[in-house]
Order: sequence, then C-alpha cells, then structure tokens
Amino acid sequence: MLFSKWTIYQAAALAGLISLAVVAEFYSFNIGNALTSGPISSMLIVLTFILLSTSLIHLFFVFHSKKSERFLSHPLWNKMNVLSGLLLAAFIVVFISAAVFTPLNDWIMDDRWILYAILYFLLFLYSLFVLSVVHKMKYESTKETKIEISFGATVVSLCVLLFLL
Repeated sequence: MLFSKWTIYQAAALAGLISLAVVAEFYSFNIGNALTSGPISSMLIVLTFILLSTSLIHLFFVFHSKKSERFLSHPLWNKMNVLSGLLLAAFIVVFISAAVFTPLNDWIMDDRWILYAILYFLLFLYSLFVLSVVHKMKYESTKETKIEISFGATVVSLCVLLFLL
C-alpha cells in the first residue's frame, strides 16, 4: 500500500484548510459587511475561522501521531519548545520586515491566497509551539492527550489574544 489511511486523513485535513480558505474568500464580501456591523459579530467570525483552522491543524497532528511512532518521542522534542519558539519569533520578525520593506500589502490585495498561507503557517507554528510546551510539561501523558491539551490551550490563548487586541 502506497499510503496509509492516516496519510489520507492528513491530506483530508489539509484539503479542509484549503476549503476553509476558499469558503472564506467566497463569502469575503458578506464577512466584510458583518465586520462593519459591530465588534461582537466581527469577533465571532474571526474566532470561528481561527477555531476551525486550529481544529484542522490539530487533526493533522493527531493523524501524524497515529502514523508515526517517533512523533513526540524523538529526542529532539525535548528541545522543541525552544526551537519552535525561535522559529515562530523569526517568522514574525520576517513577516513584519516584509510588511515594512516590501509591497506585501499590494501582493496580498492582488493574491489573497498569500494571506491565508501566512495565517495558516503562523497558526501551525503557534500550535507547534504550544504542543511542544505541553509535551515538556506533561511528559508522561499519551500523545493524543498532549494534542488535546495543546488544542485547548491554543484556542484559549488565541481567543484571549484576540480579545486583548
């Protein structure tokens, strides 16, 4: 067999992310009208998008943990919280630098898929960072438990961050 069923499920999770971006782009005019209608409805739309995106990213992690025996057990995972934190910080610095020194805004206006790719990559890195911190703190737990805890922590922290902004 060329692919395991978990690989197919991972591909389905990635297809779900792409579908979510397509649906968000298809309804972008309606979402824009809802965003201007008030702060509560705009926050709910953004939180729903973040919740669905984060759910699909963590489903990808769950399917990868089923597929790979070394996921969350490789010795590199003991240092992953530092590595993923540095990678996340470097990505944010590169993104801010690109926004300041390049015509990134024009590129995003011309090709909206760039916005979704940046957002998904940022959410992936943040989810990876939270998963690595949970792995460090809950070393004896099962892989699925660590992923479930990291999903909850990611969603709650992103909701609090969005609320504070």
